[in-house]
Amino acid sequence: MGKNLFFDYCSIPIFVIILVSIYIRNSSKGRSNQYFIALNYLSLGAVIFDVMLETLSARVPLSGTQTELLTLASYGYFLLRNFTLALYMLFLYSVTRTEYRLRRLSKRIVFFAPYGLVCLCLLLNPAFGWIFRISPDRGYERGDLILVLYGVSAFYALMGVGHLIRYRGMLDKEKWLAYLGLYLMNFFAVGFQFFMPRYLVEIFGTAMAFLLITLLVFRPEEVMDSNVGLLSWRAYQADLRKILATRQPVQIVAATFTNATVVRNYLGETRFYSYISRMAAEIADLNHERGNPSEIYYESPGTLYTVLSGNSVHEKVEALLPELRDKIDRHTSDISHTGARLEASICCIRVPEDVSSYEEILHLGHNFRALIPSDQIFTKASSLIDSRDYEIYSKMEYILERAITKRAFEMYYQPIYSVQDGKFRSAEALIRLKDRDFGFISPAVFIPAAEQLGLILPIGDFVLESVFRFISQHNLPLLGLEYIELNLSVAQCMQTDLPEKIFDLEKKYRISPDQVNLEITETSFENNAGLMTSNLNVLADNGYRFALDDYGTGYSNIQRVSRLPLSIVKIDKSLVDDMNTPDGFSIVRNTVRMMKDIRKEIVVEGVEDKKTLSELADMGCDFIQGYYFSKPIPAEEFIEFLKKHNL
Repeated sequence: MGKNLFFDYCSIPIFVIILVSIYIRNSSKGRSNQYFIALNYLSLGAVIFDVMLETLSARVPLSGTQTELLTLASYGYFLLRNFTLALYMLFLYSVTRTEYRLRRLSKRIVFFAPYGLVCLCLLLNPAFGWIFRISPDRGYERGDLILVLYGVSAFYALMGVGHLIRYRGMLDKEKWLAYLGLYLMNFFAVGFQFFMPRYLVEIFGTAMAFLLITLLVFRPEEVMDSNVGLLSWRAYQADLRKILATRQPVQIVAATFTNATVVRNYLGETRFYSYISRMAAEIADLNHERGNPSEIYYESPGTLYTVLSGNSVHEKVEALLPELRDKIDRHTSDISHTGARLEASICCIRVPEDVSSYEEILHLGHNFRALIPSDQIFTKASSLIDSRDYEIYSKMEYILERAITKRAFEMYYQPIYSVQDGKFRSAEALIRLKDRDFGFISPAVFIPAAEQLGLILPIGDFVLESVFRFISQHNLPLLGLEYIELNLSVAQCMQTDLPEKIFDLEKKYRISPDQVNLEITETSFENNAGLMTSNLNVLADNGYRFALDDYGTGYSNIQRVSRLPLSIVKIDKSLVDDMNTPDGFSIVRNTVRMMKDIRKEIVVEGVEDKKTLSELADMGCDFIQGYYFSKPIPAEEFIEFLKKHNL
């Protein structure tokens, strides 16, 4: 009785649809995805050979050409079909990040030995007919050792099921079931075909299992960054957990572009993301050429994480690093003709030798730039982990929570000089942190960390209350002061109840709104312009004044400045530092003139010498702030300073 090929025919379009969908959905990146693509190609080839085999074996007697084609189809089918479960096992190793355990020759021999037995039997088959025999008169017949092939498949299947059971905690439940589904469907299909040999459902079971994996596992939105076509930050986090769970030795090369946001705004998103994608492709090609298995992940706004694995990974990467650094450095210069240049910083992290904690690896990847000199491009984690700064960064969440609970913050005040009056008429309140273990920690360190950790709001509340209390405890006019400036964070500006908080403090400490000047930055408006403007207008209507801080550090919008209820614009120290050049001097002079034209008072920050003070005064600046007069000092010292200079 002839075989029914219906299920084989159905399998072919399923494999084709899976492959097409993978490429269309841009899911071909990553070692696991490449294994899965290979599995589908392998199975597609196997089913085509199976159709040829069953079609030709039904024809007896056979011509010479038919005999040769039938022989080819038989060898092709057995070689591909029996390698499917071995390759699927490699796929599972890759998914669970345990493939590195095959790096020893002895383990590779043990793993591939069963398939080697299949190849040996097929190699000797022409002489002994152990697997199959073909003759023109009798057609196709299976040999006595055909069960060896089934035994090899059973070996890989049991190995795979055991592996999934062992690492079930590493995978999402639905993904784990999808991976296990291949074995369940194959067991069912083989059993069905054993009792109903006329229906060829064996490969159809594989096709349905792969379709299930495609639907449940291959979700590009979960693992791919659609902007750059690279593995995403979310995928990096998931794979990092697997790496640590399986103790896989890897080296992570983190390349962060510190001015990525500025360059993206300048080039436009399309050109910027295309540029990042091309850079990543060249890095991947370099790793491939040097025999270093790698995967590249992208984190917005501009960080590439290259995870390198394989045999002797640390020694290989050590030799690769100079080329890798040169390639990244060359790419950061590639867009110089557009007037932009990416500023790259690179850190190499050996896992688990340097760092073995998930949180520490993420933290180091985010903050290594702050731990090295500003002019240093490359560093190794091993040179950072023993430093005081690294210890502070690694324990920052605990330090901040302790500081908030124990109220370990202090308020310092920096006097602001009035050019017209020749006295100090205001001051900026600045928060400082003195930890019991690490001493003073710079605001440049703990403020960004607090924003990342979601702890900036209680710190902002501390600043508000401390400044209002300070004003209530001292007679500002008697000290020669008109008001105190304090900074509002982006998170505070996003609070719908910000005006109510400030009004409550006003009533609690019985102070006048004109004694407080609230400083904001333009970055506060990037995603919350409506809410920010609403808060500012409510407070302005109730007598509060505002200053725009750090003017000149980004793409300042003069139209926005003119429309907001701002009394003061503070020119950033970075512009002052460039005043020793003709262009820098012109920029500051024209900025002052422009602000004067829209009736804004001007505070210039970062003044450190008398020459700069004189030049700024001649330009018409209203207020000067900087180390030339005083650094930020504690409240008690600040009061004494005012008594000495104002009274």
